[in-house]
Amino acid sequence: MAKSTPDPELAHVLLEMCCVVEGIRGTASRELKLTPQQSQLLTAVAERELTHGELAARLHCDKTNVTGLVDRLERRDLVRRRPDPNDRRATRVHLTDQGTELVVRFRDAVTAAIETRLVSWPSDRRARLADLAQTATEALRS
Repeated sequence: MAKSTPDPELAHVLLEMCCVVEGIRGTASRELKLTPQQSQLLTAVAERELTHGELAARLHCDKTNVTGLVDRLERRDLVRRRPDPNDRRATRVHLTDQGTELVVRFRDAVTAAIETRLVSWPSDRRARLADLAQTATEALRS
């Protein structure tokens, strides 16, 4: 595979978009009395139960940070820990019913904020952006 030349404009635009989306996510988090990190953890475990190690990798932080986040969310009855059936040393984190409801509210708030900002875009342009964003996210994860 041929090596591509760096594209600083692409990186700049992606960084700017990340900052804008992070701002929207931060606002939605605060409105629900969450930190951005807590909302990120909740949305991660909404997809499937994760171990502390998997959460640390997903959140790009240390497992000790995850322990504190899970402790605080568990006190609010938003998540629970359960033993990993395949590894006695590990626990898996999952949402409670309250946690599931809060994730729905969080996602709805973020969706509404983004839709409000892109309301003037034609649907085919939004669909292209969604497709490109999905493809780019998959490529950047690898």
